[in-house]
Amino acid sequence: MAQIDIRNVQKFFGHLQVLKDLNLTIEDGEFVVMLGQSGGGKTTALRAIAGLETVTSGQILINGTEVQDRKAADRDIAFVFQSFSLYPHMTVRENIAFPLRAVRMNAADRDKAVNEVAETLQIAEHLNRKPSALSGGDMQRVAIGRALVRRPQALLMDEPLGVLDAKLREQMRAEIKRLHIARGSTSVYVTHDQIEAMSLADRIVILHDGVLQQVGAPDEVYLHPTNLFVAKFVGSPVMNVSDVRITDDTVALDGAQSGFRFPAEALANVRNAGVPLALGIRPEAVLLAHDQTDGFIEAVTTNIEPLGSHDIVDVRVGNTSLRARTASGFVSGEGQRVWVNLAPAQAHFFDTATGLNLRGAH
Repeated sequence: MAQIDIRNVQKFFGHLQVLKDLNLTIEDGEFVVMLGQSGGGKTTALRAIAGLETVTSGQILINGTEVQDRKAADRDIAFVFQSFSLYPHMTVRENIAFPLRAVRMNAADRDKAVNEVAETLQIAEHLNRKPSALSGGDMQRVAIGRALVRRPQALLMDEPLGVLDAKLREQMRAEIKRLHIARGSTSVYVTHDQIEAMSLADRIVILHDGVLQQVGAPDEVYLHPTNLFVAKFVGSPVMNVSDVRITDDTVALDGAQSGFRFPAEALANVRNAGVPLALGIRPEAVLLAHDQTDGFIEAVTTNIEPLGSHDIVDVRVGNTSLRARTASGFVSGEGQRVWVNLAPAQAHFFDTATGLNLRGAH
């Protein structure tokens, strides 16, 4: 397997810079997901590792050896594209075996390797079929099998589930995770789907406009976002964000007549920050009650999204709309009076000018 190091990598397309001083280490056997919006630089970074894109400057090392000037074929890395890219005139067996034919492996060893990867991916019964006879999920399994059959140092995947329907994506996420655990391969996976990132990754790498925003375990980037971009991008629904004013131990949302009481330690780093502040808080940390309760502020519901296992309820406080996660059916309809409070331990305060989390990413 492989450790991959990206050091001070810059990439320009003409005058457009798409990677800006990218530094990242992917450990041997790690599953790293690159997450970001379209145009954020994640696919360019993946293709640079693979050798499908040259870098303008900087170094890419695989197991300590510089490879930024090597061709893709000389890096011993497999790449799975979003499109299946299978040869339609070949059977599944022939598609998977194609990379082994290219290196002139003998027929007996080739068949053994194909059978082994087909069993791992649970497509052995399809080996004699053509791609046109397969479901989308099985075609993607074949594409992954073709990448894995020669046991590369690392497996790179560029939104491999993007063309599948929701049910197949769910099934394939589980398959990809199971496959990674079984083979222990170094894996780098690109997606804009945060559910894929949260469910698959050992660590998530978040890119925006070619700049690395945060690297961390899924729970770290969710619970402790380093800046406003990460806070707003990770999570569904996204984090509530509102301009606030802090007076003593009270945090008042934009336009609100009264505020929420916070313990002194929760405000220690921000009370005297001297910069405009925004409060960020996840929907599950917005607490609703039907009856007036000490510390809660009166509010009115404005929208309800029933999601089966839970509801997302919008409430208006001053000029701010807060989204709260509640038990299913907790609020009966729009325009209902409720009382709202915030969980201080899950609150974040951001410098609105720089976007930085003033309580810090843990």
